[in-house]
Amino acid sequence: MALWFESLTAIERFFAYAAIPATLILIIQTILLIFGLFGDSDADFDADADDPTDGDSMADAADSGLRLFTVRGFVAFFTVFGWGGLALLRAGVPTYISVPLAALMGFLSMLVMAIILRLCLNLQSDGTMRPQNAVGQSGSVYLTIPPARQGRGKVEVLVQDQLCELEAVTDESQPIPTGCEVVVTAVSGRSTLVVCRK
Repeated sequence: MALWFESLTAIERFFAYAAIPATLILIIQTILLIFGLFGDSDADFDADADDPTDGDSMADAADSGLRLFTVRGFVAFFTVFGWGGLALLRAGVPTYISVPLAALMGFLSMLVMAIILRLCLNLQSDGTMRPQNAVGQSGSVYLTIPPARQGRGKVEVLVQDQLCELEAVTDESQPIPTGCEVVVTAVSGRSTLVVCRK
C-alpha cells in the first residue's frame, strides 16, 4: 500500500486523500445502518421550522424536495470524486479533463443519493391517527351527543382504515341518540369531531 501511494503523482494523491477517508466513512455508515445503529438521522443544511410533534412533519419532509447537502451526500461525492478522478488519471486522461469529470461524477452520486433518500422518506409512515381524516366519513353514535355543543358524546368512525372511538359534538338542536348514523362535518379543537345526522 505504501509503495502504491508513493507511486502517485501530486494530483493523484489529492484524489486519494479525498477518496480513502470518504470510503472509510461510507463503510462505517453502511455497517451501522445494517445493524440499525445509525438510525435515520442525517445532518443537513435545511432548517426545518416544523414542530416535530406535528403529524404532518414527516409528509412535509418527504415533499420538501431533494436534499443534496447531507452527510451521506458529501460522503458519496468525495468517494466517487476521489476514486473516479484517480481512475481517470491512471487511465491516461489529462488532468484538465479528469478533474471536472470527477467532480461531475461526484455530483451525480450526490444526486442519486438524494433521490434514494427521498424515495425512502416517501415509503415511511408514522401511523399517527389524524382526526382531520375523519371529515366526510360516516359513523355511529356510541354515547348520546348533547344538542348545540352543550356537551360531548362519542362516535365510532373509520379513520385511516381503523375503527376509532372519538369524542363528538353537534350543532343540531336535538340530541343524537346512541346507534344513530352520523357524518363527520368538521373537527373542533385537537380531536373532537363535529357531526350531524346522516
